Amino acid sequence: MDCPECGHQTRTLETRKADDGAAVRRRRECPACGTRFTTFERRAPAPAWIVKRGGERQPFDAAKLRAAIGRAAHKRPVTPAQLDAIVGRIELAAELAERSELTSERVRGLCLEGLGEIDAGAYLQFAGVELSDFGSVRAALERFEARKVGDRDAISAAGSVREGEDAHSSETGSESSESRRQREESI
Repeated sequence: MDCPECGHQTRTLETRKADDGAAVRRRRECPACGTRFTTFERRAPAPAWIVKRGGERQPFDAAKLRAAIGRAAHKRPVTPAQLDAIVGRIELAAELAERSELTSERVRGLCLEGLGEIDAGAYLQFAGVELSDFGSVRAALERFEARKVGDRDAISAAGSVREGEDAHSSETGSESSESRRQREESI
C-alpha cells in the first residue's frame, strides 16, 4: 500500500480482526515521511444481478435505476433523497435475494411501491412508461387506488372510534365516516 502523503511504499505495523471478523484492520507506517494510518480490508460484496424477461442476466446498475425513476419523478414534488432511498431499498433487496438475483418484474414492482408511497404522479408516470401494455397500467392503477381506499378506510375507522368516544359529536349532527366515504365515492 502506498502512503497517502508521499506515495512511497508503506509497511504494516499491526494486523487485527475488525467488525467481528468481517474485516481486517491494518496499522501502517511510511518509512519515508513517518506518516501512520489505518486501513480496513473487507470482502467485496457479490454483484447483484437483474434477470430480464428473456432470461438474460444483467449486472444491477443503481445509476440506471436512479435515472429511470428520476425521469418518472421529473417536475414532481419528490426529493433526490427520496429517490436514493428507493434505489437503496432495491439494491439491498437484490443483494439479499437468493443468488443475488432479482427479476426485472420484481424491480419494477419495488419501484412502483416506493414511488406510490411518495407521489401519485410519479407512480403513474413510471407505470405508464415501464409497463408494456395498457392492461398492466390499468392493473397498477387499480392496485394504487385500492391502497388509497385501504388507507382511507383505516383513517375512517380511526375517526369512527374517536366519534364513538365523543358522544357529543354525534349529537351535534356531524356527518358519520360511513356517509362521508359514500359521498366521496360518488364524486
